[in-house]
Amino acid sequence: MALFLTIGWTIIFIAVVSYKRMKANHQNQAAENAFWDREHAANNTRKQDISNLDYVDFSGVSLPFALFEDDLLKECEKQILLLKEKRILNLTGISNTDLKLKYGPANLPLLTQYDQNFTLLARTLNTWGHRLMELSHPKEAACVLSFAVSIGSDIRTTWNLLAELYTGYGEIEKLQQLKTSAASLNSLTREPILSMLEDCLKKQAL
Repeated sequence: MALFLTIGWTIIFIAVVSYKRMKANHQNQAAENAFWDREHAANNTRKQDISNLDYVDFSGVSLPFALFEDDLLKECEKQILLLKEKRILNLTGISNTDLKLKYGPANLPLLTQYDQNFTLLARTLNTWGHRLMELSHPKEAACVLSFAVSIGSDIRTTWNLLAELYTGYGEIEKLQQLKTSAASLNSLTREPILSMLEDCLKKQAL
C-alpha cells in the first residue's frame, strides 16, 4: 500500500511540475512575441521632430568657473564648457524600443548621442562637486551638485553629498525639495536615494 501511495504522489508531483513548466513556457513565448511585435512597430515608426525636446539648458545657470587653482577642477570646467555647446538629453530609463516608437528609428543615433552627453555631464558635475568639497569649498560644491540634481542626475553620490551639505546647514526645506525631485527620477537609484533623504529628514527632526 505504501508503495502505491508513493507512486501516486510521485505521478501527481510530476504532473504539477510539468503543468507549471508548460505554463511558464507559454508565458515566456507570449512575452517574447509581444516584444518582437513592439520592436517591429518601433522599426516602422516615421521620423519625428526632435528639435523641441527637453534639452539641458545652461541659460541663467551660474557655475563656479575659474575660481580656484586645481588641475582636476580645470579638467571638469573644460569638459562642462565643451558640453555646453552640444545637445544634451536625459533619457535615463527609456529603452531604445520606446525611443524608436516615439521618435522613429532614424532619430535613434542622435538621441543616443544626446543621452551619452547627459551621462558625461552628470559624471563630470559629480566629480567637480566632490573635488570642490575636498578642497573645502562647500558653497561652490553645493552650487554644482544642485545643478546636477536639477537636470535629473541619478548618481547617488551626487545626491548623498548634497544632502550632507544641506543637513550640515540645517536646511530642512532644501532637503524636502530634494526628496520631491528624487521622486521623479526614472532610475534604479530612485528608491535608495529617497531612502537616504528620508533618513536625513528624520535625523533633522530629532
